[in-house]
Amino acid sequence: MERTRTTKRILENPIFKDKAVIIKTSRETGGAYSLGELEVAPGGGNGLHKHSAFTETFTAVRGKLGVMFGKKKLFLNPGESLTIPLKTPHYFFNEGPEKIICQVKLQPGHEGFEKGIAIAYGLAVDGRTNRKGIPKSFTHLSLLVMLSDTIPAGILSLMMPLFRLFAKRARNKGIENELLEKYYYE
Repeated sequence: MERTRTTKRILENPIFKDKAVIIKTSRETGGAYSLGELEVAPGGGNGLHKHSAFTETFTAVRGKLGVMFGKKKLFLNPGESLTIPLKTPHYFFNEGPEKIICQVKLQPGHEGFEKGIAIAYGLAVDGRTNRKGIPKSFTHLSLLVMLSDTIPAGILSLMMPLFRLFAKRARNKGIENELLEKYYYE
């Protein structure tokens, strides 16, 4: 089966016009951490969410990285880092006119997050997301939420029981394995 990406660990998302590079997988670090690099286009970023399985450390590499952390809006200059504790609502963004680069470290490592990013970017490349990058299939969205431990914050968090149910059904039907076979790099 032909893969959607051209390079195993470089994932590009045409919706967000960004690129994620997997530097170290959880498996490679014995579960200690996962490490990636992210290019964020002007105006890019993600939505408010939280994680219950890992902390997330953002380190600005090039440009000024915006991070909304709890109720604080912070800007990281190159070399500066910020660690988001477990279960803390946050998102990152680029308000500047040029793309920025940051590193993202998950501790402990999280193979499900790595797989979720590969699937999400692959679905976007294949036109299987809306213009906001959300999978058109609620089943695919549910799988991504559960696989990546990316819990929507606010009112959307009330949908977690539905996400769990749909993800469980999708796993039982083999849909998760199909997506991993098509989009995951290992």
